Amino acid sequence: MDAAPWFMVHPQDRQLRSNDDMVDEMVRSGSLTLEACIQAFKHVDRQHFWTSEGARYAYTDTPLRNGRLHLSAPHIYAKALESLMPLRQGMSFLNIGSGTGYFNSIVAELTGPLATNQGVEVWEDTVRHAEKCVGALQKSHIQFQVGNIYHLDVNLSSRYDRIYLGACANSKSKYLYRLLQVGGILIGPFQMGHSQQLRRVVRISETQFKVEILGSVQFASLLEPEAPRHASIGAHPMASIPASDIEEEVDDDDEDEGVP
Repeated sequence: MDAAPWFMVHPQDRQLRSNDDMVDEMVRSGSLTLEACIQAFKHVDRQHFWTSEGARYAYTDTPLRNGRLHLSAPHIYAKALESLMPLRQGMSFLNIGSGTGYFNSIVAELTGPLATNQGVEVWEDTVRHAEKCVGALQKSHIQFQVGNIYHLDVNLSSRYDRIYLGACANSKSKYLYRLLQVGGILIGPFQMGHSQQLRRVVRISETQFKVEILGSVQFASLLEPEAPRHASIGAHPMASIPASDIEEEVDDDDEDEGVP
């Protein structure tokens, strides 16, 4: 049986009564700086994606968990969104470990209703929750699929302008870079030994990628399958492949603690 709802609440967060309060606090703290990102967060109410019994905690700058539902702390999403910039109308987006659909909906504010906007999530009940949430917001162009990203064959899959990893990928997952269009950007945590690195990956060419280390974070890990099986993103089958020919140019930034 799933554990009881888990929340981590800071005293100062209890005064945040609305989505606007939450966004204004992130602006004051410096988590949100770009006007386009500020407006995107203001147009998508975080409480809409959470459970009714946990509504009082929806605007706290902290991660929330209830069974298989999970929301990262707002400042983590803010850092991810600004790191994915520039986001323009029509850009394609993939959210790996898409959860409640909250971040897909924020990105949709910037990419528009005609853009490809997809999420992949291992739990069917979580996908149903996300579909219900985005449907109520008339964002029917956002599509979610039950699947495991570790079954992916990047040679057969679509490429995307922007990708976000909502959970930590294992150290062998650099092949996920290949899901990017040339010029595309991926933001997400990757396992490195006993620690996790939040990376910003820009695809320079077919084999070259510029990797910026944004800091040290602590995310839950992407669920690894017990045995290989086929799944898909859209019409494309998935099966893991090596990434031995990927060339990385790595920039190390100062480490910065983050809580997903």
